Amino acid sequence: MVLSDSTGRRWAGAGWAQVFDDEGPLSTLVPMGPKTQADVGSVTKIVATTASLAHLVDQGQLDLDSPCRRYLPKTAAFPVGYATVRDLLGHRAGLWEWWPLYLGATNAIQALENVARLPLRYPPNQARHYSDLGFQLLGSIIEAVVGRDLQASFRQLVADPAGMAETNFAAPGRGCEVAASSRGDRIEMEMLRSKKPYPVLGEAEDFPRWRRHVLVGEVNDGNAFHAYAGVAGHAGLFSTAYDLVTFGEFWLRCLDGGAAVGAGTCRAFGRPGLDNHQALGWRCGYSSFADCSSPLLYHPGFPGVGLAILAKHRATVVMVTNRLHVNSDPLPIEAMFLSSIQAAHEELHC
Repeated sequence: MVLSDSTGRRWAGAGWAQVFDDEGPLSTLVPMGPKTQADVGSVTKIVATTASLAHLVDQGQLDLDSPCRRYLPKTAAFPVGYATVRDLLGHRAGLWEWWPLYLGATNAIQALENVARLPLRYPPNQARHYSDLGFQLLGSIIEAVVGRDLQASFRQLVADPAGMAETNFAAPGRGCEVAASSRGDRIEMEMLRSKKPYPVLGEAEDFPRWRRHVLVGEVNDGNAFHAYAGVAGHAGLFSTAYDLVTFGEFWLRCLDGGAAVGAGTCRAFGRPGLDNHQALGWRCGYSSFADCSSPLLYHPGFPGVGLAILAKHRATVVMVTNRLHVNSDPLPIEAMFLSSIQAAHEELHC
């Protein structure tokens, strides 16, 4: 875990980035550290997608209340085309939480078409239903507005202004230690076989490209890897604990009016919407530990990463683990992340 506040950055951690490979236990374990590259999973939704959209809104290039079909004409004939950018950011568009798009898509264009054609699972704008598919659409909206692919758009709008040199889509940087994740696609294979937690259509046995090796430097998320070549609005980034802290410090500077995105826009993106614990992209709320209550913006990532910003304390908390690099059931990400935030509160003596 890395904690950054007005006194500087502190690293607390131990353990290993990789302890086994396809042959079995490693004779020399790979250490985990603040510069270890890790698959951040859904933290991509914040660092790449939400931050890029905030920049475009701030520059007047994108309207939160315009429908998806304005930016993605291929969605115009389908119900999702009527969802606004705000609906998608707040997970209120009625989309499925997850769908194995790679069963019928081998590239981003096909994946986008499949998302558009899927019937809505819920009535639109009635309640929050967390959706990877909504953020896939948002990634495509960024590309349409900027006129560049998502990787280049992220570099232009976020990574370069923030000074994030260690964050890339699809693969980690060269010459660095990399945290291993799961044994291939075993988690998604089981989701498809069991139809849990989502009753999706399709059979695991019909997909010929399942990965079965230990993933090191490959995007864990199946849709991001198999359908989007590692570059998607919902997942695909690799980063380090220190670079994620750099992003948090950038967002705090934006809140002060001293960086690429205006303070008013940043505050609007962090404000709860119709659902108390959901802002625009960010999850939000109050964390209470050690007799301290503080506003909190945060987001976890499935492979074991979490990012939180405590604006009141000018602090950023980043947790990087490889919880999926086990031969048993992984530990729950939410409990791990809350423990990290609690440790940060105690360190801040608030």
